[in-house]
Amino acid sequence: MVNVTSVSLSQISGERLMDLEGGISNLQVTTNISITKITQARGMLEVGFVFAVNYNPAVANLILKGVARVSGNDKELEEVKKNFEERKVLPPIVLQSISNISFIEGIFLARSLNIPPPIPLPTIQQQEATKGKSPSYIA
Repeated sequence: MVNVTSVSLSQISGERLMDLEGGISNLQVTTNISITKITQARGMLEVGFVFAVNYNPAVANLILKGVARVSGNDKELEEVKKNFEERKVLPPIVLQSISNISFIEGIFLARSLNIPPPIPLPTIQQQEATKGKSPSYIA
């Protein structure tokens, strides 16, 4: 079984393009992870990636670039590389590790730029109050 030993970022960039003082309704946030390359080195795979966050309307742009290092035996690593080259498929643990680190860093970057985070925030809806019970909230 392959394991992700590390995910490191080599570039973090963000730009706020407009102020949100009045608020923007119907803001759409899209995220995309692109795998740029896979190389085998020293018994590991290095998976290069770009994580991009786009806002519509164009409030801001965030881009994070980095490398995930994947370990395993030579046969497993060769299979991962072959599957990506032929079918553009990576094991879920690799994509999950890349997205976890990227989203967390994206949230910190968004907070620094005072823009909405790159994840949908839950909306709280109040349930109708029932007699004798305290109100409940569902996210």
